[in-house]
Amino acid sequence: MKSTSSFIALIALAAASFTAIAETDESIAIVNGNELKQSTLQLYAVERRQNNPKSKIPAAQLVDDIVNMQLLKEEALKKNLNEGEEFSARMDFIKLSMLSQVAMLNFLENNPVPEELLKKEYDARIGDIKVIELKASHILLKDAAKAKEVIAKLNKGGDFATLAKEYSTGPSGPKGGDLGWFTPQRMVPEFSEAVLELENGKYTKEAVRTQFGWHVILRSGKRDGTPPSFDAVKPSIAAALEQEHIRKHIAELRKDADIKIIKKTTK
Repeated sequence: MKSTSSFIALIALAAASFTAIAETDESIAIVNGNELKQSTLQLYAVERRQNNPKSKIPAAQLVDDIVNMQLLKEEALKKNLNEGEEFSARMDFIKLSMLSQVAMLNFLENNPVPEELLKKEYDARIGDIKVIELKASHILLKDAAKAKEVIAKLNKGGDFATLAKEYSTGPSGPKGGDLGWFTPQRMVPEFSEAVLELENGKYTKEAVRTQFGWHVILRSGKRDGTPPSFDAVKPSIAAALEQEHIRKHIAELRKDADIKIIKKTTK
C-alpha cells in the first residue's frame, strides 16, 4: 500500500504541471520551415518553473531553448535516432506517464471531493485547535565567540535593540532584531523551542545554534492566535483528500483488471 501511495503522490505532483493551453496557439518561431507554437513555450515554461521554482527565466531565453531543441530534434531525425529500442522504450514510458496523469485529472474533474467532506476534514484537523503566537527579537551572529560577547554585554545591562543594530547579521538587525509576532511553526525547531522555554522579557543565556548561525533571543510576548480559516487551508486539505480519492479509484481499477506480474524486481 505504501508503494501505491508513493505512486499517487508522484503522479499528483506531475499533474500539477498541466496548464490550460491558450485557444489562439500562435507561432513563436519558424526553424527550417517548422513552426514552433505558443503552447510549446507555455508547457516548457511550466516545466522549468517546476525544476527551479525560484528562477525567473526571460521569455526570450525560453524561446531560444525551444529553437535549440528543434535543431537537435531535426539532427536526431536525420540520424534515425528515433528508430532505436532505447528511444522506443522512452516514448512508451512518456505516453504511459502522460496518459496516467490525464486520466487522474479527468477523474478528479468528474468526481471532485465534496465540499462538506473538506469542511469535515478541516474541523477534524484544525477546528478549535489552540494556536500560540510568540513575539521575539534576536541577534544573529556568525560564531559562538561573538555570541558570548553579546550575551556578556547584555548581562552587564546592555540594551538588546542597540546591540542588535550593532552586531546582528540578520535582516532584522536594523530594526533592533524585532521579528514581530509569529507561530512556532514558522521558525526552525531549535529557534522556536528556545523561545517557548523563555519567559517574557528574558533572553537566552546561551546562544541558540541553527542552520543560519548563532542566535541570542529575547522573548517579549506570548498570546493565543487564531487558527487559519477554512479558505486558507482548503487547497492543502483538498490535495490530501484527492490522493485518498485517487487511491480508492485505482484500487477499484485493479479489482476489475486482469493483472499478471511476470517478473518482480529484486534489490
